[in-house]
Amino acid sequence: MSALDMQMYVDGRWHEGSDGGRISVINPARTSEIVGSIPDGTAIDVDVAVSVAKRAQLEWARLSLAERAAMVAEAGARLAAIDPSAPEALTREMGKILAESVMDFQSPPWAWSHYLNDLDALDRVLTDRRFDDTGRLEVRRRPVGVVGAIVPWNWPIALLGVKLGPALLAGNTIVAVPSPFASLGVLKAIEAIGAALPAGVVNVVTGTGERVGAALSAHPDVDMIAFTGGLEAGRAVAQALGSRLRRGVFELGGNDPAVLLDDVTVDDDLIRNLVAAFTVTSGQVCFAVKRLYVHDSLLEEVTAKLGDALQDVVVGDGLDPEVTMGPLANERQFKRFTAMLAEAEASGAKVQSFGRARDQGSWSGGYFHLPSLVTQVRAEERIVADEQFGPALPIVGFRSDSEAISLVNATPYGLTSSIWTTDPSRAWEMAGHIDAGVTFINKHGMAAFDPGAPFGGVKDSGYGREMGTEGLLEYTWTHQINDRQILG
Repeated sequence: MSALDMQMYVDGRWHEGSDGGRISVINPARTSEIVGSIPDGTAIDVDVAVSVAKRAQLEWARLSLAERAAMVAEAGARLAAIDPSAPEALTREMGKILAESVMDFQSPPWAWSHYLNDLDALDRVLTDRRFDDTGRLEVRRRPVGVVGAIVPWNWPIALLGVKLGPALLAGNTIVAVPSPFASLGVLKAIEAIGAALPAGVVNVVTGTGERVGAALSAHPDVDMIAFTGGLEAGRAVAQALGSRLRRGVFELGGNDPAVLLDDVTVDDDLIRNLVAAFTVTSGQVCFAVKRLYVHDSLLEEVTAKLGDALQDVVVGDGLDPEVTMGPLANERQFKRFTAMLAEAEASGAKVQSFGRARDQGSWSGGYFHLPSLVTQVRAEERIVADEQFGPALPIVGFRSDSEAISLVNATPYGLTSSIWTTDPSRAWEMAGHIDAGVTFINKHGMAAFDPGAPFGGVKDSGYGREMGTEGLLEYTWTHQINDRQILG
């Protein structure tokens, strides 16, 4: 068995699936290349993993917070020191440039540091102790039990990490189901993480969402699902949980706007930040800029400068050090994205592509697309109204702050947003009217994130929060213990 023909990880050991089936992993930069394979898991595999996690959870929860934290810290250290072949495998299976894959593996230790750097504060969050002359009362935050973690293909290790850290520190165990388009990287990460944890605390079952994801969501011994992914899949998971009266945290993507007010300085820094914010991972990031609203007085200048900057983008195989943007991750996403662009163009929008192919000869063999700007586009077009999840940016003009707010909120999504201006008070006032879980000011994207602050969306972008204290509390339930004598 080659290094990238991998197995699922259950009870601290590697296993084939119950029926022996396997899924081939295709390189989106060279679709003729099979990178490796993963087990095509079944409901039986999910049942075994959940049983293992349920048994392990009792002992894991009995450990002290300090003991659990020490093992989580060791897991983070192992992940941070992982062999370079792990991020290379992630790039080969889902396409993004190697620097982003390296960052993916480095993200969990960074996110976990918020909790691990102040265990006293974490302990106070988990147990609120109150004493007075009437007696004693404690509000304990107890673990929910077995957590199912369903993660997508774009940033799978980071998105699994923001679930793992707080869930494990609170005393839960995990059964994770990664996307079949990015399971190799997750399994490489779990190989490092699992070595620091007791058997059964973290388990990974691979396969399709229709089989293993659905089985995990419906399993009677799964106490909670933490889900990141598409809207329709999220709805199916939520319905399964609702029928069992179990809880979930859902991050379902977004159609994230950036608003450039009339006083913004259109300089190189602004343009560079906007380019990075919409081309990261070929636009396949939940919080990437997906709609750009520019005051009419700046529309022509901003559009021209973005086009100039995009000429420097080099598209190709993410392992090539000269490439700055890889392919889209899979055929389904490529077809959906290109269809949205074609629909917009057919309806009268202007679509302009920029940059260059690293290797024109291999272009047709991968899911490549040059970064594109879409102008003269109507608000009702799908490329504006929906999440395109690809390297195209629709640009829409506006005349007033109130009009910009109306345009921004005219979507069922509400994950992240940004306002760009030289007037902070104006930005803060405007932010209070935007329907989004996060609003950045004069920045947008990964560099703006604080692991101590909650992240999540509103409306169709989901509910619940990850990261920060709020993210930890999602994995607990409150238990009041009270011996006070208040009356009589």
